Amino acid sequence: MLANLNLLLLLVILLTTAAGFFVSRRINDWGYRHREEEGEYLQKLYYIQGQAESPALAKDIRIFGLMPWLRSVYDSVFRLYEAFTARRERVYAWSCVVDVLLGIARNGIAYWYLISLTLQNGLSASEFLLYFTAFTGFSAWVTGILQEAAVLHKESIGISVVQEYLNLPEPFRFAEGKPVPKADRYELRLEHVSFRYPGAETPIFRDLNLALRPGEKLAVVGLNGAGKTTLVKLLCGFYDPDEGRVLLNGEDIREFDRADYYRLFSAVFQDFSDLDLTVAEAVSQSVSGIDTGRVKDCLERAGLAEQARAFPKGLDTHLGKNVYLDGVELSGGQKQRLMLARALYKDGPFLILDEPTAALDPIAEDDIYRKYNEMTAGKSAVFISHRLASTRFCDRILFLQDGMIADEGSHEELLRKGGGYAQLFDIQARYYQEGREFYGREF
Repeated sequence: MLANLNLLLLLVILLTTAAGFFVSRRINDWGYRHREEEGEYLQKLYYIQGQAESPALAKDIRIFGLMPWLRSVYDSVFRLYEAFTARRERVYAWSCVVDVLLGIARNGIAYWYLISLTLQNGLSASEFLLYFTAFTGFSAWVTGILQEAAVLHKESIGISVVQEYLNLPEPFRFAEGKPVPKADRYELRLEHVSFRYPGAETPIFRDLNLALRPGEKLAVVGLNGAGKTTLVKLLCGFYDPDEGRVLLNGEDIREFDRADYYRLFSAVFQDFSDLDLTVAEAVSQSVSGIDTGRVKDCLERAGLAEQARAFPKGLDTHLGKNVYLDGVELSGGQKQRLMLARALYKDGPFLILDEPTAALDPIAEDDIYRKYNEMTAGKSAVFISHRLASTRFCDRILFLQDGMIADEGSHEELLRKGGGYAQLFDIQARYYQEGREFYGREF
């Protein structure tokens, strides 16, 4: 009908609605183009809020009066986020302004043309109403289609952020990797391994070679930053070396299903996860099919059985107060013992202990040392500690320095060599000797 009246009316509708669509699409893409800036503000806000509400930091916040400072930091970031939001909304407002202007232009042209026809050619009122209704209806139909397309595009932009995350390249093989072969004993070997953290100028390791033999108890010591924890992460498969290979029974671990490879390791890390679960669930890392007898045995070996028996509900006692009001708060040493029990329950062929006694008192630490052979029976174990006296029960000691193994051997052999290990041991032992001389008696 409109084409018979005047083809230019159709072109006006199509051109103005298409222009509005592309302008709106360009403006709506602004949020996507600035998503990293928005994410940075939100990440800071969530972090500050989480730290301010953290029970673990409550003592420091109160003692040092940090709440006003935390609030000022939060407010400064929030003002930046408010400015970003205002800038975004101003940009989005232009989309509405463009739609209004194009709508006015489109309808104005139609009114002008139809009124001109009425005045010049004598269109009746019914014909004027018919043509104007056809024009507005067709315009609304085309505009509605393009507006829905714009909404769909805007939503797809939001989903694309999730898709970008899901499609990040996976450096490890999981389902497509081959399963780890079953074996009675496993050997781990680092072969000419070099590793550098992203953005770091200096590599942590350069051409490192190391063999963890089946059933061997290996101690790793060194100054802070020497790479002890990084070495553990390489062995566990959390990182892939930049150069060289990590071999399991002579095969490159890159070929294995990485989740299957993780199952070989039981570990107590420096930074561990203590979830608000029951004691039994925390040890077994399961909510069903828990072997309570095995849980008790692991708690006994970790030295936490007596405390667990004293808990209000025994193994069903809730830990932490973030979820359960009746939860029990464990001390730092008790948490470390709980994590040790968790590692023992998993019963992997490799046992990794990264500063497992840092929060224990000397008596509790001595108890762990005495049970170490029992805990590691039939397993290959890696023990990391700053207390060099604790390494004496290990078969071999590695002293890391400057990205390489500076010293290697038993405790007595390293003392005879007189290298970096011996120097550190002498420094630590000096204070005990001075204390003995000061008090004039032995303890």
